[in-house]
Amino acid sequence: MEPVSNRIKSLSGKQYFAVIIPVILIINLAILLNVPFLRQVFGFLFLTLLPGLLFLQILKLKIDLLEKFVLSWGLSISFLMLFGLLLNNFLLNLGHLTPLSMISLLISFDIVFIIFVIVGYRINKKLIFSLPNLNLSTSEKAFLIIPIFFPALSIFGMHIMNTTDNNIVLMFLLFLIPTYVAFVCFFNHKFPRRIYPVVIFLISISLLLLLSLRSNHLIGNDVHTEYSYFQRTFNNLHWSIFEYSTLDSCLSISLLPTIYQSVLNVNPEFLFKILYSLLCSVFPLVIYILSKRYIGEFYAFLASIYFMSNVTFLWTAFKARANIAMLFFAFAMMILFEERIDLLKKRILFIIFMASSLVSHYSNTYIFFFVMLGTFIGMEILSKKYPLKKVVSLTIVLLFFVLIFSWYSQVTETAFSQGVYFIKNTIRSLQMFFAEELRSQPAQLLLGKAIMQESIIYKIHFLLTWMTFTFIGTGILTLIRRYKEMSFLEPPFKKPNFLKHKFEVEYFMITLVCSGLLVAILALPYVSLRYGLGRSYPLASTILSVFFVIGGIILSKKLSFIKKPLLKRKSFTERRYYPKNNGKITSQQTLKESLIKNTSEVSAYLTILLVLVPYFLCATGAMYNIFGVPRDITLNSEGEQYDKNYIYDQESYSAKWLGEYGEKSKKIYADFFGDRRLISQGRIAPSQINYYWLSKHSYIIDGYIYLRYQNVMDGELLGHHSEMYNTTDYQDTFNKKNGIYDSGCSKIFV
Repeated sequence: MEPVSNRIKSLSGKQYFAVIIPVILIINLAILLNVPFLRQVFGFLFLTLLPGLLFLQILKLKIDLLEKFVLSWGLSISFLMLFGLLLNNFLLNLGHLTPLSMISLLISFDIVFIIFVIVGYRINKKLIFSLPNLNLSTSEKAFLIIPIFFPALSIFGMHIMNTTDNNIVLMFLLFLIPTYVAFVCFFNHKFPRRIYPVVIFLISISLLLLLSLRSNHLIGNDVHTEYSYFQRTFNNLHWSIFEYSTLDSCLSISLLPTIYQSVLNVNPEFLFKILYSLLCSVFPLVIYILSKRYIGEFYAFLASIYFMSNVTFLWTAFKARANIAMLFFAFAMMILFEERIDLLKKRILFIIFMASSLVSHYSNTYIFFFVMLGTFIGMEILSKKYPLKKVVSLTIVLLFFVLIFSWYSQVTETAFSQGVYFIKNTIRSLQMFFAEELRSQPAQLLLGKAIMQESIIYKIHFLLTWMTFTFIGTGILTLIRRYKEMSFLEPPFKKPNFLKHKFEVEYFMITLVCSGLLVAILALPYVSLRYGLGRSYPLASTILSVFFVIGGIILSKKLSFIKKPLLKRKSFTERRYYPKNNGKITSQQTLKESLIKNTSEVSAYLTILLVLVPYFLCATGAMYNIFGVPRDITLNSEGEQYDKNYIYDQESYSAKWLGEYGEKSKKIYADFFGDRRLISQGRIAPSQINYYWLSKHSYIIDGYIYLRYQNVMDGELLGHHSEMYNTTDYQDTFNKKNGIYDSGCSKIFV
């Protein structure tokens, strides 16, 4: 009987054409008639998958279903931003003032989609379109029983946390995930390869939903200002330059969520909280696709789990525009090393993702550019000695610079001058190379500053972090030391047995450039302070995650304390030493080789898991809770993260009241995180808010004072640089003011 996974359904060109048009019409009806739930679900799929899927049919790419799904996702987001910008400016020039309204978007998208369908049909008229086979075998169903509940546990657990402050379900989930990963490791020979991506996606969305669903309001720092840009764009139903700030160049936080909001029609704050988690949920799948080419499906699964243990990924809802830009960088890297795509189409897709990163986030785009520039220079140097196939050409590098200059200097203006200013200050700061105050806090913590004064869990996390760096460094050094075996296609050198495919020389070069940038960001004073590892490392880990696994494999060969017990165990020996070949016992030499190979595999799994599992538990905050340290806002209703970032409904009401009834000519005085609440909840312009008055203890002659929960209930005021002030020290200021609003945990004075 034919295996279930091999039975593939297909559509002819005419059938495909006959199906896709009615699908577009049905989705349009659900949106126009505002059918609850269907409008949101169909609308999200309509925007997030359909444009990319139709564009891929035009390109006729011969790639796997997983790659098609991921690329469709990425191209759709690119389409929304790039075509959305084009549509916005075109209709504005025609005198239509609401180009981002639902009707304008639907009509425009429908026209473009139908054109895509017709062109795709004309190009692929005789082609048979394969449909995904959703039938699962018995073993696939068995292995999916546990992960299928991960998203439900995440949603239910966060509901319990928000309503009762009980994190038991969330803690269960965060321990269940690494337990399941360990289970997959020891049953990987029986684990169906087809469901690795499904498990990765389920884990990804479960982890990202945690922060998105915490609280009824936004959580984070920059996200409040980002939300204000979205609000202004949505209220105007068109995109334009608001303040000539760097954020004007980030369509990812203004135009993109406005398109989704116009089509989906949900609570705007809820949409902004959850949208970026949904969009970035495919990020680990990109890591999996990138890694599996070199280390196979199972080890690629571990590489994606390591990537998901990155705090910046877990905090996607904190860092909307930054993570979207990093996602496009990952898509570009995936395209760069997909050998089944011809060079012309590869460069077209690469440029699309390059441009999408450009309009998403300026600082990550600059890093992207320097990675490409460094790669081009390195490849040119190597090409003098070796014949090489190059994708990153001088034309692409120059085009990238022209796009950066045009968008950041000529259109949005501010981001380019900020980049030039950044480079100038970096050069000037070299004379103060050893000045500690010019090192960012994450960089200082990474170097061990003050770690001895922290509790034991911080020391454990610090040690585990450096162990992951050791794994990655070992993997990179192995690539450098054995570059001819791992990168250069020279006949005398065979690839190492832990590699499925040799790395391309371009991957080798990008790895060196990313590693060099991380060292530079850590070492250069001003760069460390203004950009920091918190932004650069997640982008670099797109390329470097695979080396965490390779480093673990290499180091496992040196750890005799893991291998010796495995060889001595009788049950292990009996199971592994007598493999059968068609019912016949193989030769002693073959048996010995098999035993050594299997022992090495298990040793590699154990070595990687011994670091990966506790590192994951530390990153998610579960381990901190075990040690009684309330660090993460997702698991606690106390602690620094919670005090700074959690917004109570009463704080939101008071900010909205002040935004509606307060005089626009008067200044508003708040502490540092109080101003964030005023910006997002009260829609108050940042220029109207002052939080520097705390450090000066200045007398406030005219203006409002806004106090949030921590100020009223805990008597603490937070300064710009996290310095803490006591409200009793400012009682003289409050006594000279009149209270005009009091919600119990939030007050306003005038």
